[in-house]
Amino acid sequence: MTDLFSEIEQDLRREQVNKLWEKYGIYLVGLAVAIVVGAAIVVGWRAWKNSQAEASSAKYDAVMAVAATQKPEEAAASLGAFAKDATKGYAVLARMQQAGELLKAGDKKDAVATLDMIANDSSISPVLQGMARIKAGLILVDTATYDEMNARMAPLDESGNIWRNNARELLGLSAYKAGKYAEAETSFAAIIADSKASPGLRDRAHVMQALLAPHLPQPDAVDATPDAGKADTSKTEKAAEPAPTNGADAKAAPDTKSE
Repeated sequence: MTDLFSEIEQDLRREQVNKLWEKYGIYLVGLAVAIVVGAAIVVGWRAWKNSQAEASSAKYDAVMAVAATQKPEEAAASLGAFAKDATKGYAVLARMQQAGELLKAGDKKDAVATLDMIANDSSISPVLQGMARIKAGLILVDTATYDEMNARMAPLDESGNIWRNNARELLGLSAYKAGKYAEAETSFAAIIADSKASPGLRDRAHVMQALLAPHLPQPDAVDATPDAGKADTSKTEKAAEPAPTNGADAKAAPDTKSE
């Protein structure tokens, strides 16, 4: 009897499985196929990305080798053409190099425009965006107004940004050039107070503070030594007092009336 019940139970299970398969089998097959195809796509995409990166790396090395033998304006054109079709990382590197070549050629306007293209591209790493912004600032610090420099450096002036103190330095230099000495002092003091600032940045900030000192309000000498005035007054008062006359001097004096 036990065997009979077991056979009946197995038959019922098989019947349920068959019904479930007839109802949902097509979906299970589709899911399995989707998993296999999805895995193949991911593997293929990664392989394609690696091949693209390797190709871009080889092309970048070749372009840089050629650029080293060209005039700055020719090298800038070559690097710009490469950047249009290169992968994102190598395109950014090429743009950075292109800006440098444009600067060598004396084309500051296009050099800054190339760096701004990187700085304003949100798809690029914030570190590289910040580097491009600082490089553009270095080119413009001698010619841009303080307000223009402030607008350019403002995105970097936030806690945790590795370019924050570089931005402060450029803003301080711009303020010094514009005669805004208080603003310049604020920027350089912030660099010195920041423990994350590099030793080189701090040293330059100290030098700028020394240059700023003659242009900043100095504490009044009288206020700095409040007791000095009182001391001078007391000496004057003592000098004005008549010298005391002792008894001996009084007796020695002749009596002119009795004569």
